[in-house]
Amino acid sequence: MSGIAGGTGYPPPPPWQGSPTAGKPDRSPGPFLLIGALVIVGSLLGFLAYQSASGKQEENGTGGGSGGGLDSPLYIHAVDSALEGQDCPAAEQSGGTAVFNPATSSCLVLDTATDTMRVDALLEATATYGPSGTWIVGLTFTPEDGARFADLTETVSARPMPQNQLAMVLDGQLLTAPAVTARIEGDQVEISGSFTREEAEDLADRLAP
Repeated sequence: MSGIAGGTGYPPPPPWQGSPTAGKPDRSPGPFLLIGALVIVGSLLGFLAYQSASGKQEENGTGGGSGGGLDSPLYIHAVDSALEGQDCPAAEQSGGTAVFNPATSSCLVLDTATDTMRVDALLEATATYGPSGTWIVGLTFTPEDGARFADLTETVSARPMPQNQLAMVLDGQLLTAPAVTARIEGDQVEISGSFTREEAEDLADRLAP
């Protein structure tokens, strides 16, 4: 899911590589980044930057929508374990209890029962052109989901690696798997990577039909 902006606007995203989408080449993220209390680790799309819902929206937004239910739910799961250098068992992956992370060539075993949340609607999902010259997908949770997300990050942050990771999964595909080190307040999530405009708008449309 970089750090807490606290209503001062999104922090500039690093030039990390993005994730594969259907029919597009694989990409892998760059090095670790530490901003505030959130440590971002390798993931498909790059990293998540969190800020409060009162933060200033990026200009030049396009794509996505406002206040819509999702065609497919977005899941945010705590990671129980990471099986390095292994593919996920087909049954576990198809059952939604494990997801492959090509960035680290590992299988992430997910907590789908206790430390998990399902997002069925977002207040907003937009594709924006960020200050560093990259396309960004910004999500705004409902207040209820924002509170649940804060509680989830507080629980997960107390665990050792890799159990302090949160995996965001859409349609069985891993979007990102950041590690968190403290409770994160705020309703907005920013997914950043080496998106083309088409890729960013496509993801924003999927998250806010």
